[in-house]
Amino acid sequence: MTPPQESGGASERIFNPDYIKLWFGLLFFMLNMSAFNLLPYHLELRGASPDLYGSVAGSMGLSSFVFLFLLGHKADSWSRKTTFSAYFTFALAGNLLTLWAMGQPNLNWYYPPRLLQGVFMGVGFPIIFSWTMEVSPPSLKHVVLAWFGIAGILANSLGPTLGELLLSLQPDPNDPDAYFWVFLMATAFQLTSLVFFLSTRDVKPETQKAGSGGGLLPLLRKPESALTLFVALSFGGIFGVLMSFSKNYVSSLDLPFVSVLLWSYTAGAIFSRVFIQVISKRVPHSQMASLGLTGLGCSFLLLGMAESYLLLGAMGFLYGLSHGILYPTLYVQFVNFQRAGEMGRAATLFQGSFSVGWGLLPMLGGSVIRLAGFPTLFSLLGALAGLGIVINLNADYFGRMRKEGS
Repeated sequence: MTPPQESGGASERIFNPDYIKLWFGLLFFMLNMSAFNLLPYHLELRGASPDLYGSVAGSMGLSSFVFLFLLGHKADSWSRKTTFSAYFTFALAGNLLTLWAMGQPNLNWYYPPRLLQGVFMGVGFPIIFSWTMEVSPPSLKHVVLAWFGIAGILANSLGPTLGELLLSLQPDPNDPDAYFWVFLMATAFQLTSLVFFLSTRDVKPETQKAGSGGGLLPLLRKPESALTLFVALSFGGIFGVLMSFSKNYVSSLDLPFVSVLLWSYTAGAIFSRVFIQVISKRVPHSQMASLGLTGLGCSFLLLGMAESYLLLGAMGFLYGLSHGILYPTLYVQFVNFQRAGEMGRAATLFQGSFSVGWGLLPMLGGSVIRLAGFPTLFSLLGALAGLGIVINLNADYFGRMRKEGS
């Protein structure tokens, strides 16, 4: 077995063999996770209220939050492959338990699978991103991350589309039992992703430098880091609501296919990521996050007025454009606030915070849907994006002040 290499041995090419393996690993893993975005609608078909299907979806964020702070400080303790593999077992157990829960009359059995998946999303999934940056040219962080994220963006639409296609082949697509094949397909994608990840060159984190401290607190004590993490959590929550409830919302409009919304999002997100270098040359880095958050807010205001596939497509494309700009901008901003030897913990904190929001906001959103409906929830998310602009401008200010002071 080849020993893990130090993270300093990055390739000078973006599309090196390790990057490609990680890209396909992310694609197949997110095909698995995106198929589970149909879970709230499956629960609705089984008679669950918005409170229940929202809290089941949101329970993933609860466990992500708990394990992020229990185990996040260990992100740079072991090699990337060892850390990833250990936490992957939780995600696999979650899938298998979901298949078992479908045969149980009590819907509360759907909570444990999402809690297990949340463990991986909080402390295992972020390692993929630090692993990717460590096998890539360090001078091209924005581009590396933007192009890598295309795998997840494709999967976010392709997974539910394959799920709907599989359901259409069943005698009754609205039979809750038909979803067994959707989640079985998701598990097959999950195992395929493991093959790609295990075939990638292992990387050992840089040795911790003296004076940089250990654990997560040194990162959280910086005001610019804490503020950026709040924006990441809010961003993840907005994304989580879109992914978790889009099928329920489209069905409430008497439109059968959520794929129109999801593929327009994919088109917008890929467009902005492919041209991220061009955009970053014309828009100052300090303004790119504000641009992305503005687009997020406007897209949800538009979504609340949607009554046809045309508006759903327009909203999805605008959201995708904004998402494609915002994620790599925020990620690189947060990483640049940290010191060498903190890459794994930085990735865990950022992506973990995104995953926490992805889970927790749907938990609250289900109650808002029951009390006031989808348009009210979407308006609140638009306001949250506006708040994110103010907070991120303050994060950028504190970051510049610290850099000038040092």
